Amino acid sequence: MNLFAQKKNIPQEPIKIKADQIIYHRKKNTYQAQGHVSLDQGKRHIEADKIMLNLNTNQAKLKGNIFLKMEHDWIRAETAEMDLNTYQGILSQAQVFMSENHIYIKGEKIEKTGEQTYLIEDAYLTTCDGEAPAWHFTAKKVKVALRGWATASNITFWAKSMPLAYVPYLILPAKKERQSGFLFPYFGHSNRDGVDFTLPFFWAIKPNMDVTLYQRYLSNRGWMEGLEYRYILNETDKGFFYFDYLNDDREDIDFTWDEFSRSNKKRWWWRSKQDHILPGNIYAQIDLDLVSDQDYIREFTEGFNSYRNCKKEFLHYFNRDFRTDEAALLRESAVSLTKNWSNYSLVAEAQYTQNLDKAQDEYTLQRLPQISFLRNDSRLFHTPLFFKLDATSTYFWRLEGIKGQRTHFAPSFSLPYKNKYFKLLPRFSFLETNYFLTDKEKSRFLYETSLEAKTDLWARFSNFIHHFEPSIAYKFRPRVEQSDLPKFDDLDRLPELNQITYSLTNYFFLEQENKMKELMRFYITQSCNFDKKNHPLSDLLIEWQIKPLFNVFLDAETAISPYGDGFTEANINFGFSTKRADYFNINYQYRPGETEDLATEIFVHIIHNWTFRFYNQHSFRYKQDIEKRVSLRYTAQCWGVEFVYADIYDDTKFMVIFSLNGIGQIKGISLGGG
Repeated sequence: MNLFAQKKNIPQEPIKIKADQIIYHRKKNTYQAQGHVSLDQGKRHIEADKIMLNLNTNQAKLKGNIFLKMEHDWIRAETAEMDLNTYQGILSQAQVFMSENHIYIKGEKIEKTGEQTYLIEDAYLTTCDGEAPAWHFTAKKVKVALRGWATASNITFWAKSMPLAYVPYLILPAKKERQSGFLFPYFGHSNRDGVDFTLPFFWAIKPNMDVTLYQRYLSNRGWMEGLEYRYILNETDKGFFYFDYLNDDREDIDFTWDEFSRSNKKRWWWRSKQDHILPGNIYAQIDLDLVSDQDYIREFTEGFNSYRNCKKEFLHYFNRDFRTDEAALLRESAVSLTKNWSNYSLVAEAQYTQNLDKAQDEYTLQRLPQISFLRNDSRLFHTPLFFKLDATSTYFWRLEGIKGQRTHFAPSFSLPYKNKYFKLLPRFSFLETNYFLTDKEKSRFLYETSLEAKTDLWARFSNFIHHFEPSIAYKFRPRVEQSDLPKFDDLDRLPELNQITYSLTNYFFLEQENKMKELMRFYITQSCNFDKKNHPLSDLLIEWQIKPLFNVFLDAETAISPYGDGFTEANINFGFSTKRADYFNINYQYRPGETEDLATEIFVHIIHNWTFRFYNQHSFRYKQDIEKRVSLRYTAQCWGVEFVYADIYDDTKFMVIFSLNGIGQIKGISLGGG
């Protein structure tokens, strides 16, 4: 039976009703349907044992086994009264399912106050399927907006039938899209910090802009406030800002692994990155990394905005991370403007270096500013010559010590030649460097000449292809007196060269479906400087890369002394993975007098829903572990928990990290308008 609403000024949709028995009252203009009642109106479908429908007001009374479906969401109830124009009404003994966040809400009384808003009394909320969910919330009153958030009062959190926590008031996102609200908190404990609790509040200003406020309590230190601001206007214009502040109650003058004492109580860390395209197609970059003291970054290694997490965000969105590593005493910040043409580039940069060793800070050099003009190695007009240019002007400033301006002008000419057997590249360069210091001027002029020859050979073995590229190069640079020049960086001391360098590069490919996949790269190089009477040979540099092949990868860079001193530098990454995403990684780093560390990581799926992760970083230099971390995680359909034990710089930490699917996890960011 097709019916039409009679209510004025409201768009009318036809109502289709089916039942075992339908009775029409002409005077009241009402229908009474009973027995397997089915009502359809647009995209909405209703089932009930009995429905009373008033066509004058389009009001409906429903009773018995009520089921209301609206696209992917549904409601079940025993009794209901609702307006079929707005679908607002009151339901008793009801249950609501919101599909976008997979949330079930039950209540003795549920008032549907709008198309996608609800008011629930004596509420029960979970994202778990089944009659006996792993967890749920109960609340005296809950307001839910499917396009916004849920607010609740007098909330108790239950694991099965056991109450675990009580909160008087809570705001939670109620949609998978970015919505403002509290994110799930972070819990931890460590020897130095004591109890560690963080409650973040996420404010989704726009789809491409947000702010997160962090209130962190450390029982041994006090309250730490954190701010995170992010925006992405488009693929080239974006900015991320992080700031933390702590008025530290803990006095620390002997932080482990620390050669310096810390006396400041006001502690903070600012880190940010920005990319923008300015008018005139000028590319601007801003990288800031400023911190209150040398211990801050190494002490606060956990939490939402640790060094590790910020680095991950910077690499993902900006394709670059911090300019110095976590333990560095020098923190670098820079602002740069770049204008590119087809063969030319103009770069203006200001670089500030914060030295956390206060005794040396006044001697730290700052580049304020540095301007570079670069010409790519390209053909000079219509001649066979190629021309390259590197011109840089830098003003070096510091509180104490030599300061002044340095200009460096380095034009280079080359005459490349190639045939089907080999390539030749002769090159001649001038290097003019001038210094304009406070009380004097200095200059240096020298030249370089070089000749490089190389060829490449190819061989096929079934579907495997071997590409071999040998190269040999000679470079000459005369000896020039430079001891009277200031020493700002390595450019101020260019050693004499009478040097020959060879290199051997091997590539191995696999051809599949007319496409070549690189499997391995093996590269070695070494130089011999004939002007050096003692030890003319350089270290043998070896690079070996195995792309993911049979779930094994290798990326190794090593330098070996030809005079029996062994490895002089090494950085080796090796690992393998399985089809079920288990993996084993090791990383070895060695630099004489600086570091010798071995990092090991294992990740294993133990049994159904359980994963185990182990990480250890050992310092052979200090003969002890720098960081140990063990975690055990359980992931179910609607929740997860991770138990983490960490020992970092002799500070023992224990963390329990809960995650409830659909509750307080929304923090993505997208392009403007997306």
